Amino acid sequence: MRKTLLSALAVAVLLAASTVQAAQDTSPGNLKPVVIISFSGYDELFADIGLIGKLSDNPDMAKGLEMMLKMMTQGKGLAGLDTKRPWGAVVETDGEKFPIHGFVPVTDLKQLIEVLKGLNVEAKEAVDGVYEVDAKARPVYVKQKGDWAFICASPEALAKMPDDPVKALGGLNEKYDLAVRASVQNVPPPIRQMITAQIQIGAAAGMEQLAGETDEQYAVRTKLAKQAIEQAIAAINDLDTVLLGFSIDNKGSKAFLDIEVTAVEGSKTAKDMAAAAAESKTNMAGFFMPEAALTGNWAGKLSETDITQAKSTIASVRQKAIAELENQGLAEAEVDLAKQLLGDIMDVVDKTVESGKVDGAAAVLLDSDALTLLVGGHLVEGAKLEKVLKQLADLATKEDPEIAKLVKLDAEKHQGVNLHAISIPIPDETEDRDKVVKLVGENLDVVIGISETGLYLAAGRDAMAKLKGAIDKSKAEAGKEIPPMHVSLAVTPIAKFVAEFGEDEAKPVAEMIVAALEKSAGKDHVTLTSNPIERGMKVHLELEQGILKLLGSLGQMAAPGMTPGAMPPGGPAKR
Repeated sequence: MRKTLLSALAVAVLLAASTVQAAQDTSPGNLKPVVIISFSGYDELFADIGLIGKLSDNPDMAKGLEMMLKMMTQGKGLAGLDTKRPWGAVVETDGEKFPIHGFVPVTDLKQLIEVLKGLNVEAKEAVDGVYEVDAKARPVYVKQKGDWAFICASPEALAKMPDDPVKALGGLNEKYDLAVRASVQNVPPPIRQMITAQIQIGAAAGMEQLAGETDEQYAVRTKLAKQAIEQAIAAINDLDTVLLGFSIDNKGSKAFLDIEVTAVEGSKTAKDMAAAAAESKTNMAGFFMPEAALTGNWAGKLSETDITQAKSTIASVRQKAIAELENQGLAEAEVDLAKQLLGDIMDVVDKTVESGKVDGAAAVLLDSDALTLLVGGHLVEGAKLEKVLKQLADLATKEDPEIAKLVKLDAEKHQGVNLHAISIPIPDETEDRDKVVKLVGENLDVVIGISETGLYLAAGRDAMAKLKGAIDKSKAEAGKEIPPMHVSLAVTPIAKFVAEFGEDEAKPVAEMIVAALEKSAGKDHVTLTSNPIERGMKVHLELEQGILKLLGSLGQMAAPGMTPGAMPPGGPAKR
């Protein structure tokens, strides 16, 4: 996920640079697309709004908006526009300039121009059917060719428009309601080089040694910064395309957003993404719980770059922690012991990262009278970590013998996992103690499980039993293939929790959300999934119908004078 975000940031910078000259014309040449924008059309938008209105108990929402449009256009509506076909825009380059053109399906451009005039858009007809439209910053020129209206920065560019502009969308209009695709490799090399140079210059400005920073700390920090810079530059050089696509599935009553990132074939970035996704198998399947309020799992393989950077970060944390220990005023023997324990913990983390394996899952189980957290993850040298845990428990009981009553080391052994239990009484002075006790009981139970290859944690109601159940399922499904990342959030139980246990100012909003979702039959999830694609990765965000209903309800309530189900004065317009 980190690489995807870094890649998207790089593309954003590139596009910002590209659009500086977007309104300029160019002479004929070998034009390459840099950005393609696709809109599936007015009818698709109308259907989407209609679905949201239906789900949010306002079946006339779309008609109400259409009526508003007619009012704004003195009853003309969208006369002259073909509402069934897609729209689009393309930014191209010849290596120096970035001409942009758009296209809109029309039945009669002249009628559509008259509609725009009613919306205070100034347009005057020039020669050969070309309209000059005032676009504030500079004029644009529009002309009908066949059943398309083309928009360009100059009259000359209109003569070069294709007969079928939909081909340029590459099918995006069939898959998404709205989509943007950037072809990073088509951005001219000089611009990419300029951006990488600016990144290096900006980073160098922050490389000065900070006050109070030791030479060793400074060396580690600059090393990490240089690695981050190299990764950003690699992303700019290796990225091929980035796609953002949004759509509402009317049949499935859900919405989704896709982010696709691809790298140049044979590049290191492409190989790293393929390698990471090829090994997305888990030994923690039992900790992914679809019934949970929040759950997720992740699996894959770290690249050599990721491992190197992570190990550098670990080394930096180790150095800073040791420096802090030496400033705590402890006796020499205490400092030595603390360093040894810290060193053992960091060694385990370091070895786990060095293995290159990523495998983990977590769940938050939430009910009106129960809260439980469950986490499981891959670990290397578990015995070493367990030894540290026991040493820490021994030190704590020596300082306070009462702690021995709370901690039970080696409480049980289950499926090869050593389970250590801690039971912490809820203090009488705890704020809202009755609410806390309702959720977790008179004692907060915490269970830490360690095996040679796994680290497990449970906290809350029935922690021991639920942890055993998750371990059992994980063992039964060991090696299960999963997406590299999958996160699922159920809004209803979280909203109910906030409505009952949250701050007073948050409760009304939470209660409103609960009311909006009460008839959604559990279809109230927001899910995020990543999957490999050819030479890249795809991240898929999905909203179930309950979330669409919620968004529709919130939109109505946000409108002045509107309540769910209300219509503008005059009733719905007829199509």
